[in-house]
Amino acid sequence: MMALLSLSMIFLAILFALEILFEEWDTKFDIMLFSYPISLKHYLIGKFAGFTLKTFLSFLILIIGFVMGQNLRTGSEMQLGFSFWSYLYPFLIFGVINCFFVCSVLFMVAYTTRKKLLVVIGGLLLYVLYMVLLVFSNSPFMAGSIPQSIEVQQISSLLDPFGASAYFFEAKDYSVTEKNQFIVSFKGFWAINRIVYVLLSILFLVISYRFYAFNKKTSKKELQRKQRKIKAVIPRLVMVKTPTLNFGFKSEFNSVISFARVDLIYLFKTVTIMAVSMLMIFFVGMEMYSDIDKGIRLPDNYASSGLLATSISQSFYLLGAIVLVYFINDMYWRSSTANFYLIEDSVFFSKAKLKGHIMSLAVLLVFLTVLLIVLALVFQIGYGYKQIDWLAYIGFVIFNTIPLFLFGTLLLLINSIINNKYVALGISILAVVVFTTPLIKMLLSYPLLHVFSGFNGVYSDLNGYGAYLSAFSNRLLFGIGLLGLFWTFNSYLISKQWTKVKSVVVLVFLGLGVFGGFNFMSGYAPNNEDAELIKAVHYEKNYRHYQTIAQPTIVDVDTKIDLYPSENSYKIKGKYRIQNLSDEPIYKILFNFHSDLEFVDAILRIHNNEISIDRIVSEIKLNKPLMSSDKATLEFNLSYKWYAVNGHQSFNAIVENGSFMRISNYYPSLGYQPYNEVEDKQKREAYGLGDPTPLKTLEAPGVFKNDFINLDMVVSTESTQTPMGIGDLVKTWTENDRTYTQYKADSIPFRFAVASSKYQKKSITHRGINIEVLYDEKHPENVDRLLKNAKLSLDYCTDNFGAYPFEKISFVEVSSFTSGFAATAYPATIFMTENMIFHTNIDSDPSKDVINELAGHELAHIWWGNSQINPDEREGASMLTETLAMYTEMMIYKKLYGKETMRQRVQIHKQIYDNEKGLYGDPPLYKVPYGATHIAYSKGAIAMVELSELIGEDKVNEALKRFLEHNKYPKKPTSLDLLEEFYRVLPNDYLKQEVDQLFIGIDTK
Repeated sequence: MMALLSLSMIFLAILFALEILFEEWDTKFDIMLFSYPISLKHYLIGKFAGFTLKTFLSFLILIIGFVMGQNLRTGSEMQLGFSFWSYLYPFLIFGVINCFFVCSVLFMVAYTTRKKLLVVIGGLLLYVLYMVLLVFSNSPFMAGSIPQSIEVQQISSLLDPFGASAYFFEAKDYSVTEKNQFIVSFKGFWAINRIVYVLLSILFLVISYRFYAFNKKTSKKELQRKQRKIKAVIPRLVMVKTPTLNFGFKSEFNSVISFARVDLIYLFKTVTIMAVSMLMIFFVGMEMYSDIDKGIRLPDNYASSGLLATSISQSFYLLGAIVLVYFINDMYWRSSTANFYLIEDSVFFSKAKLKGHIMSLAVLLVFLTVLLIVLALVFQIGYGYKQIDWLAYIGFVIFNTIPLFLFGTLLLLINSIINNKYVALGISILAVVVFTTPLIKMLLSYPLLHVFSGFNGVYSDLNGYGAYLSAFSNRLLFGIGLLGLFWTFNSYLISKQWTKVKSVVVLVFLGLGVFGGFNFMSGYAPNNEDAELIKAVHYEKNYRHYQTIAQPTIVDVDTKIDLYPSENSYKIKGKYRIQNLSDEPIYKILFNFHSDLEFVDAILRIHNNEISIDRIVSEIKLNKPLMSSDKATLEFNLSYKWYAVNGHQSFNAIVENGSFMRISNYYPSLGYQPYNEVEDKQKREAYGLGDPTPLKTLEAPGVFKNDFINLDMVVSTESTQTPMGIGDLVKTWTENDRTYTQYKADSIPFRFAVASSKYQKKSITHRGINIEVLYDEKHPENVDRLLKNAKLSLDYCTDNFGAYPFEKISFVEVSSFTSGFAATAYPATIFMTENMIFHTNIDSDPSKDVINELAGHELAHIWWGNSQINPDEREGASMLTETLAMYTEMMIYKKLYGKETMRQRVQIHKQIYDNEKGLYGDPPLYKVPYGATHIAYSKGAIAMVELSELIGEDKVNEALKRFLEHNKYPKKPTSLDLLEEFYRVLPNDYLKQEVDQLFIGIDTK
């Protein structure tokens, strides 16, 4: 954390550099400075010492506040005790050295160029370099970082000027507990990095001394003007014509143009704009490259307009806001610094100065916008992707350029109100931190006030920006109205005059604000965490005893789902047939309806009676008990609609095109649901909740449980789209300008999903199974490859594990508004996201055949955990689903590309496992808990491949086939059952120890 906080020194140092290092030049004292008995060396030492000390003390205050805050915090994640060395050590390594480095860089730039904006650009370049290197260092600070090769991590460790990459590299084998309790030794790449940057800092100081700019460099034009000889002339008396004064609109407009021209000449005829442009190109270009190049595991993405526009939006906004802070401050105060403001303010049209600054601000933003769009087009053409989607780039303008323009006008307002340049600069920097970063959501939860926040959402080739584009535009209208009112009232405070024009302007801006704000906030549902906590506490206290009370089992689900993609909504009509499959009578039933959906109505029909249910959590006490084997029905109606102001849910994304919903997650459930429990230990103690429901241990008694359902699903959507469900297709028809499909599946887990989009379809028949791919017309690239790999996967699984249980396999593309998985398997249907499968550039590196991996992995789930076996929730359950699917994936990969290429993929999983076990723990594979993907997937793949090489692939498949035959529904197998099958095929007892090391041991070698 100290390394991340040290990043703040860049902005502190920039602020102090502009004040301290340019003090003599701003006051013109530099002309006579060295006429006094003072040497340049001593002058620079004094300046650097004062500059560095002020920066260091400011950072020290920040760290003291951080340490105090950390030790005053409460929470289950906080450790007891205080270790002074644990704070001092990183403060010395990161804080002191990084302060020395940052100050030396800015000191060198200041005293060799004498240009303030270049000092700003130099500081921002350090920030950019740091953020880029974090992407290539497997940093936990970067949530979207992807696995990088060891060589890339080593290079990042050496290049990172702030040392964080080197620290992560040296500490990669430490667990979270070890990082908290022990100090990472100062050695290896970390020590080299710190020593190198100390030496570089000293070098920068030497350069500052050797190349100190005693005089400001004079441009060629200025030099020519000075050398131009002026001839003596004899003045002649002429008639003086009295000018006609014109204070109308035309003159005012010309004044605005004049002020703007002065600003733009100052900016565009200096090296500053070149430095800003290079900074933007480097930073945004690196982000584009990292979004295209997916590292050592995944193939490249296509350089599509949507991908690159999203890259710009995610990287440009904050950097652009910081550039505006210094540009506007420098532009506004330039005449004051040169003492020209006395003349400037004496003319009638001096009031046009602010308007001129606004115009120059607009020109600068247009220039940067065009620059980045051209950069994106260069990437597209360079990577051979020539399909230009202008809507994506228009969205970039709406999400970035216009909000930055509004923010720039706010900065101008700040500079015009504050009478001190550096105070105005400090407040402007504070405005950046507050209004353009996630901090605004913590300070102001009301989303309408986030006018200056950029957009970090997604762009989908199927769905564009979806509902977010119009919603964001409405918020911009509110922002325009709000800032317009601020500027109008500021004008009144200056002039002390109120005119009819101002009244009209106020009404216009007020109308814009009300119209935009009302439309943006339509459907807003505030997220009240305290209220949700109270609900969870109430639920657990009142209903946890249902864990020991028998409840009916859902045996049949008949449902009709009407999708309305253009409205971002859907309606559900459902009917459960429930049955008492226990041996004891049931006197009361607990029904749970999902709070995210609108509860319309529900009726329980039991013993010829109808019981109305009117609450999302309802405890129904029966007049007559539901005896063993007795049945009842539950009929219900639900609806759902999302609004952009609240954001969409990734697994419940009903969008205009490319919808996907894990819709069974939102259907009613029976009995107590442990996932509603409060997880925080201290909050549980505060509310007297005791221990949470534990994950069932591996050794707990095995169970037979009839919890599979028979599903009859009708899905409808708008006539231009195709609705997709799960199971076997029964029929398709159209009615009332809507398309309907009916699906059925018998004896499957309670887990189903739906999708809807404007699909193209391609299908083949293989071994009597219809294999079909439903894809968007923009993404045909990988369809044939997917069909080929599906055939190969079907052959392998059928030959080795048993018959495929359905009539068809559907691979369905969904939009990137759904995230959190690359593909997900349901009975007879596999849903895949557009940017991972259908629109990924496999040809860039055929060895990264993610289509083969995912086709094999997801199709294998038909055997492992989708419709044939269904382990209960206990330790090791993921080993029976994800680990076995990973094994199938690796064997199919070996069959297609050979053993050596497969081993390379396993090595990548080894690296993923090594990188993540320190952060997320390293339990043995056979006791893997839910959510430990690095164990179930990566460590599981390693162990299963080593097992196949230890006893042979045929023996492993023999054990897996026998495991499937012995543990099909309704039995709930455990990982111990799987290990028993492995033991049975071992040629000798000696190998049992090695098998145990793979699955029961901690380390995978």
